[in-house]
Amino acid sequence: MLGRLIKYDLKSSGKLFILLHGIFLIFCILMRFIYMDRLDLLAPVDEKMLVVSLLLFFTIFTVFVSALMFYTLMQIAFRYYRNLFSREGYLSWTLPVSGIQHLWAKIISGCIFMAADTLIVAAGILILATGKNIRNAYSLIADEITLQLGMTIGDFGLILLILCLASCICNVVMIYFCINIGQLFPGHRVLCAVAAYIITSTVIQTGSLIILFIFGYFPGYEFFAAEGATTFDFMINIYVISGVISAVVTVAMYIASHYIMKKKINLI
Repeated sequence: MLGRLIKYDLKSSGKLFILLHGIFLIFCILMRFIYMDRLDLLAPVDEKMLVVSLLLFFTIFTVFVSALMFYTLMQIAFRYYRNLFSREGYLSWTLPVSGIQHLWAKIISGCIFMAADTLIVAAGILILATGKNIRNAYSLIADEITLQLGMTIGDFGLILLILCLASCICNVVMIYFCINIGQLFPGHRVLCAVAAYIITSTVIQTGSLIILFIFGYFPGYEFFAAEGATTFDFMINIYVISGVISAVVTVAMYIASHYIMKKKINLI
């Protein structure tokens, strides 16, 4: 039954998801041939015009990516709320499925959507940034960047992608946890869920910064004075500590969501 729930979630939301992300990839392909491949970064040009042009393009691209990722988050949150806590929820809770199975189905399908969103955005960036002119310009500074990072830009990007994919689990569980918290209030449940998300995000970020500062990996701290330290050395330690924090927080939010759905919520 769990597999059927996951399949239903993916099928019901998949069409619009594929359409919007397909438009994004087409946009990236067109911009690659229309704009990026026409840039001659090695030729003497008006630097001011080049900077303005690149700034305008990447602003549009950032807005597009932000809107796409926001849509994915809203889709995940909306389906969870509608399927379990709106009028449709009364039907969902009559199925021969436990609340925990509903929760796991939503977590798995939500992670699939968010991971797919991350991979497609990464593919779009790769399409835009792998033109011959970009590679030739980058080759002039590749050694310096590799020295600063402690690895090639490709390896660095791959590690960042893996970390982003891993964070999908925490993001999805936090969305569901906040929606569950909102259902504990007698009124204005959506507003309460939004407030819970803002408060939870703020607490996690603040707590993470405090822990990083305690371990001596706060940005600008004495870590950079260490002989032979690279940007990668600094970042990997931050990500390791942040990963442990995220794992602990994710487990805690899942346990809380499990308890709320089992003991506190009953629409029937």
